[in-house]
Amino acid sequence: MTPQRAVLWLLVAGLVLVLSGLGYRVWGVWRAARPLLARTRTVQALAADPSSADLVTLAPLLEETHIELLALRDEARPFLTLASRLGWVPAIGSDLQALPPLLDIAVDLTGAGEVLVEGLAPLLDLMDTGTAVADEDPLALAVGTLADARPQLEAAQALVERAAQRRTQVDAVPLSPRLARLVEMLDRALPLAQAGLEAAPLVPDLLGLSGPRTYLLLAQNSDELRPTGGFISGAGCVTVDDGAVVDLSFIDSYAVDDFSKPYGEPPAPLYEYMLSELWLFRDANWSPDFPTSAEKAAELYTYGQGTELAGVIAFDQQAAARLIEVLEPVRVEGWDEPATGESFVRMVRQAWNPAGGEITSEWARTRKDFLNRVAQTMLEQVKRRPETVDWVGLGQALWQTLEERHVLIYMEEPVVASVLSAQGWDGGLRSTEGDYLMVVDANLGFNKVNPRVEQRLDYRVTLRTDGGAMAELAMSYRQMGHDSDLPCNHQAIHKVGERLTYEDLMQGCYWNYLRVYVPGESHLWAASPRPTPAGYLLRGVGATGEAEVLPPEGKKAVFAQFLVVEQGGALTTRFNYDLPQVVELSGDQQTYALLIQKQPGTDNTPVSLTVVLPPCSRLLTARPRPRVVDGETLTFELQLQTNVAVEVVYE
Repeated sequence: MTPQRAVLWLLVAGLVLVLSGLGYRVWGVWRAARPLLARTRTVQALAADPSSADLVTLAPLLEETHIELLALRDEARPFLTLASRLGWVPAIGSDLQALPPLLDIAVDLTGAGEVLVEGLAPLLDLMDTGTAVADEDPLALAVGTLADARPQLEAAQALVERAAQRRTQVDAVPLSPRLARLVEMLDRALPLAQAGLEAAPLVPDLLGLSGPRTYLLLAQNSDELRPTGGFISGAGCVTVDDGAVVDLSFIDSYAVDDFSKPYGEPPAPLYEYMLSELWLFRDANWSPDFPTSAEKAAELYTYGQGTELAGVIAFDQQAAARLIEVLEPVRVEGWDEPATGESFVRMVRQAWNPAGGEITSEWARTRKDFLNRVAQTMLEQVKRRPETVDWVGLGQALWQTLEERHVLIYMEEPVVASVLSAQGWDGGLRSTEGDYLMVVDANLGFNKVNPRVEQRLDYRVTLRTDGGAMAELAMSYRQMGHDSDLPCNHQAIHKVGERLTYEDLMQGCYWNYLRVYVPGESHLWAASPRPTPAGYLLRGVGATGEAEVLPPEGKKAVFAQFLVVEQGGALTTRFNYDLPQVVELSGDQQTYALLIQKQPGTDNTPVSLTVVLPPCSRLLTARPRPRVVDGETLTFELQLQTNVAVEVVYE
């Protein structure tokens, strides 16, 4: 055999060996991946319906998945090293490049889940079976479990933080749609997991492990919309000590104030349009920044009742209905009909009605007792019959009401306050670098007409090459009651002997004090006036309806206007203003970002957004996807179920 032929045979033999080794590796990767692929259906089912999960299946599922992911990563290590360098491959290069960090993230998160299941086993067992050792109070069990599980919580937090760091290595923009959806799910879950693990070690102290804590509960009626969700109809106090609820009670918000003491002046619109001479507890939530309003509510409650508070939790009737839906049917003392998620709002309105339809002093004293009875019944069910509670469903309902701003939480504890703020659950005015919009309505009509008021926002932003923009905002209102020839009756006081029902209060005109929060340094240069006749107002003097610029709040510019929408009528008001630099300029690529913050107590307000790019611009990406792209004009149709973020990248 010649030397050349010998070299050739050696090369062929070497190639065969390499291919054999590669094939063996591929087989090893497939063998490691096959159980994971088979488990995909189980994981997808649990993701679609978390309430179907139980400790019996969850613990081994996490353990086995974690072990198999480790095996897969070990078998695929040579390929993963190669994949990280294959970003140049057409069509699939970005997906290949993202696989190594995404696999590492999966290993970290399943490891964190495994550690948590171990540490929280007593609590998860209660959630799974509904039983606690020696009839232990579920809340007390939660406190004890979280206190004992501090090492596991810290270990899980470290793994989740590492996963979050690895997420920064993945560019989601060029990924395939399927992988991009998975990364989008990850982006929603990671901040929630980080926040939960950061706050969990603090929960025992918040629930009274180191001493009693008392929290103020604000029952806000969104039928009479106010800045943080609704008129403060009832005030409750819940006191927890060593994880047990030792006191829970609600009173009428009108009974909070102590008129033997002096009170300060109210915000100017409350005096001007409602003739309110004192700033009382029921009007404490005047600022749309909930931490500000919560501090005022706590101050006035302590001033009137002498109770020191550790935090404030506000909720509206939609939040209460969703929690009741998980526990239903809730049988309330004195009511033949059980409360359900569907019937609760109707029952609250019926409970308000005077017996026989006529106002009496007894009615004025007891008209809101129903709320107290419902709260006591729900508490007893959770404490005495935990087996009837869908704990996963309860957690989902609470999460949803927080996300949709039907529940707002303010805590004095700085670390907890920081976690709540990061999630937007504190209801604070959001801090943004780009454009920002929050439309805030306040019903000043002494009525409950908001369920019959439709609202729509139309926002048009014309971007300039220097990064600034011109904004045109139209706010449309339609009062869906029957047309009425009667003038708007701005009635403040209902007298003993007068016949009145809740349904009566849902009729009539809509007296609205409107505020618009936009980026600081914005300049209002035009607004449509909406004058109000003198006969429509308590003070007997008409309002010009001119827009005004208020002092900044939370680094936001604030524009305001008072307007009245007649029963059965419609009205549109428009603001035109210049925005400061809201576009991030980076070479040839520009990014316009907008956050539209939802007003608590509202539901699915439709927003039509039009973004006009500078001349000769080319759209690169837009999230969410525009409904229409016409040259340099993008049109989005949005729903304010929660806060909405929009991002447009162009060159």
